[in-house]
Amino acid sequence: MHDFDVALQEIIDERVTVLFEIERAIFTRRYSLSSRHQDIFSTQSISMIYSIWESFIQKSFNLYIDELNKVSMDLHDFCDEIIIYYMENSFQQFKEYPGNDNKKVRFFTSLKAFHTNSICLIPRVVNTESNVGFNVLNRLLKNFALEKFPEHWKNYAYPNPNLRESLELFLRLRNAVAHGGDLASEEKIDQKVYDRFKKLVTDLMYEIRLKMLYGLEYKTFLKPRGL
Repeated sequence: MHDFDVALQEIIDERVTVLFEIERAIFTRRYSLSSRHQDIFSTQSISMIYSIWESFIQKSFNLYIDELNKVSMDLHDFCDEIIIYYMENSFQQFKEYPGNDNKKVRFFTSLKAFHTNSICLIPRVVNTESNVGFNVLNRLLKNFALEKFPEHWKNYAYPNPNLRESLELFLRLRNAVAHGGDLASEEKIDQKVYDRFKKLVTDLMYEIRLKMLYGLEYKTFLKPRGL
C-alpha cells in the first residue's frame, strides 16, 4: 500500500503544481498579456481546471484498480459492487442483449469461460461520462466500495454552497466554455472564481486519496464475511 500511496501522492502533487502555475501565468500579471488575451485565457482557465480534475479521476482509479488486481483473488471474493462493475464492463451484452443467435452463443460461451476461470483481472475502464460532477463521482466511488461524498461535506456545507451545488456550478461553467456557450456577465471567470474551483478540486483529490487508502487498509473491496 505504501507504493500506491506514493504513486497517488505524485499524481496529486503534479496536478496541484499545474493548477498554481496556471493561476500564476494568467492572473498574476507575470506575463504582459493584452486585455483580449487576458480575457481569453481567463475564460479558458475553467476548462483547464476540469481537464486536470478528470485526468486525476482517470489515473487515480486506474491506480486503485491495479492495486486490486495485485491481490490475485477469485472475482467472487470481491464485494457485489466490484463484481457488478466487472461484469458490466466485461460483458456489454448485459446492457444490450444480442438478438442474433450466433452472437448469443458467443456471449454464453464467454460467460462459461468466465465461470471456469478462477482469477479475473478487473478492467481498467473508468467511465467519467466527460462530466465528473457529484453524481458521477459518487457512482465511481460506489463501484469500488469506497465511501461516497455527502452533499454537505466539510467546508462545503451551510451557509456555503454545498458540495453538490459547487460541483454543479463548476461543470456548468466548464461546459458553457467548452461547448461554446455564453457566460452571464456575473459569471466572468476571474482569479476569485479560478481560486474557488482550484481549491475545490484540490480538496477533492486529497479526500479521494484518503478514501482509497482506507479502502485498501480495511479491505472494503472484499465480500462481507458470512455471505
